[in-house]
Formats: sequence, C-alpha cells, structure tokens
Amino acid sequence: MLSQLECAQCIIDDLVGAIKLLNLPPKTQKRILSESLDYLSKNFNLQTIPSYHITQVHRILKRISGIEVPFEELRINCNKVGIEIADYLSQESEELSGFDALHYLAKWAIAGNLLDFRTVGTGYGISVSRIRKMLENNIQEGLKLDHTDKLYEILKEGGRKVLYILDNVGEIAIDKLLIKKIVGFGNSVTTTVRGGPITSDATLKDAGQINLSESGARIIIAGPDTLGISWREKSKDLTDALNEAAIVITKGQANFYVFSEYKEEISGNIFCLFTTKCDPVSSIFGFKGKINLAVQLK
Repeated sequence: MLSQLECAQCIIDDLVGAIKLLNLPPKTQKRILSESLDYLSKNFNLQTIPSYHITQVHRILKRISGIEVPFEELRINCNKVGIEIADYLSQESEELSGFDALHYLAKWAIAGNLLDFRTVGTGYGISVSRIRKMLENNIQEGLKLDHTDKLYEILKEGGRKVLYILDNVGEIAIDKLLIKKIVGFGNSVTTTVRGGPITSDATLKDAGQINLSESGARIIIAGPDTLGISWREKSKDLTDALNEAAIVITKGQANFYVFSEYKEEISGNIFCLFTTKCDPVSSIFGFKGKINLAVQLK
C-alpha cells in the first residue's frame, strides 16, 4: 500500500508520541521535530509506502537524541509481558490439535499485535492480567476476514518452506507458539528480526530474550533498523528466503504495506495477520475502524 494523504499526519503524530515518551529536553525535541518536518516537506509523496517515511523520521530521532536503543526498558518489559501471556496460551492450546490449534494461536498472534508499549502502556504498572483481558476482548471481536482455513490446508501436509515476518517486541512471544505449531506440522520455518532497534520492532536481542530459537525456526536479519521490513534495504538472507518460501506469513500493518505493494514479486502464498490502525487500511477490505484480519493476498 502506498502512502495516502492521511499518512502525513499519522507520521508526525507517531514521532511526537515517541519524543514525549522519551522525555527529551525541549531543545532536543524541537530539533528532532524541525529536521523531521523538513525531511517530510522535501520527501513525503504518495508513491512510497508509509513505513519508509516513519523509518526516516525515527532515524532522525535516534541520531539527534544520541539514544542507540530508544525505549530499551519498555522493550524488555514488553517482552516479559509477552512471555507471561504466552505461557498461559501454551497451556490452553495443549488440548487443541490440527486446524483448531492453528486457528487459536493465529487469533492470539493477531491480538498480540496490540501488545505495543506505545499504545498499551506496558512497563507503567499495568498488570499482565489486564493486558491479557484486553487481548481476549480483541479476540472476541472476531476476524473480519479469516483465511486461516486456507493457510491450514497448505501447512497441514508438511514439507513447506515458510517465511514468518515478525513485527513487535512482546507479541513475538506469542508468534513463537504459532511458529512452533507450524514446525510441528512438518514444515521448515525461517523468521526475521530487524538489524537494529527502532520504535517497537523486534531485533535479534529480543528474539534471544524470548528464546525464539526454541520454536525450531531459523532466525535471520531482515535488514537494518527499519519499521517493518524494507524492500529497498532488505538483506540478502531475506531476499533468498523470499525466493524460496512457499508461504510467507507477515505480522503487523507496516509489513502489510510492503507485501501488498510487492506481492507480484513473490512466488509464494502470502498471508497477513494484523489489526488495522486506520481507516485507509481498513477501507481496502471494505470496513471502517480498527479490525482484525487474517487475509491471503494471493
């Protein structure tokens, strides 16, 4: 999906929210905002995916603030919350098998897309039970489009090469359960993390914190510090994995931007699991407001 006019305001709101959350000195705040607005005034266009521009302004934030890992404590706390929720889900899913198990874990993986310290407030004293309840409420809303049955039909026979594109810290602990189930069907899974921290996207360090390797997946670096994966900056490992994968599963709206735009360059089946954040995305599927989706792109 290419940028819409509404994306400009969203990019600025996202950056301002980050600046406030970091509690930076006023002069630093002003400089970051000034340079970011200058960047957007010269570069924002409707021929580029939104996450490209969000990445650029957050790189400006990192450079000017001098903070190598923004929100480091929040990232760690969010992963801890994700691990606790995943432990509960692991017990709940033990009684399920086949499609029921895949469907259950996929719905939770989508709900986990909300497990973001920028929106949930993880690390500010909100209990795990309250966060879990919030995710349960999200699941009760259901999936506006649910193509998990199609995903299961491809996965159930095993022998498939699957590429699983991770999104944020915290939710990756829930993704780990779904990945483990996919591996359990007899498929091989490659999963991706970012090469550097930016906003709440998961890195190799985060993968280590939740012991992602226990899922049985191979872990690769998708590219540098980008919000969602970047088609322009993707690593050779990711390029190779995209070329080899029979199934690509992506998490989060930023990754939907990328794969909806470049789907014709991918030979495998693409499934996007995410909760939409805005009407421009929801309207693509004929809805308004935030909705939950498990949608096959092709």
